[in-house]
Amino acid sequence: MSNPVLQLENSQNWESVYTTTVEAVVSANGESYTPIPTITIPVLLDKHIIAVSVTCSTAKPTWYFGGFLNQRINLGLLVGGLPDSDAVQKRKIWLNRITLIIFPELTSTYSLSLDVPKWFQYVSFTVFKYVGIESDTTENLINQIINVDLPRIEQKVNDISNYGA
Repeated sequence: MSNPVLQLENSQNWESVYTTTVEAVVSANGESYTPIPTITIPVLLDKHIIAVSVTCSTAKPTWYFGGFLNQRINLGLLVGGLPDSDAVQKRKIWLNRITLIIFPELTSTYSLSLDVPKWFQYVSFTVFKYVGIESDTTENLINQIINVDLPRIEQKVNDISNYGA
């Protein structure tokens, strides 16, 4: 299995793809509220390396959990009128931090949804996709063989064939 080689520290390699702010619906008397429903991102993503930020300005200092981020893929099925996508990955997101997520490349595109804790009355949510160079250690080894080792071997073969001439 290969390991990705990325340039995550370069801010030019990140592109914001979605930002939203959602507030819970407060009752008329102001004593209760309806929890924030699942936030569905209306964008199909084509990059499997993303960063997510969930912030809550009204969070208590003891709150660390920001919600669950769900990767949804199109299954191409329609059963009983139900949506044809399923959450294949569910990741825990920390509050007031940027969380790096690398999803497996099961499909070329996917969508996301976020389930925030029911006690949140306000939330801001941002998704960034990695647009930088993606290579892996296997690719680097192949390039080394092609560019360094193969010419060296060819030179040695030429030296051997010229030695007896």
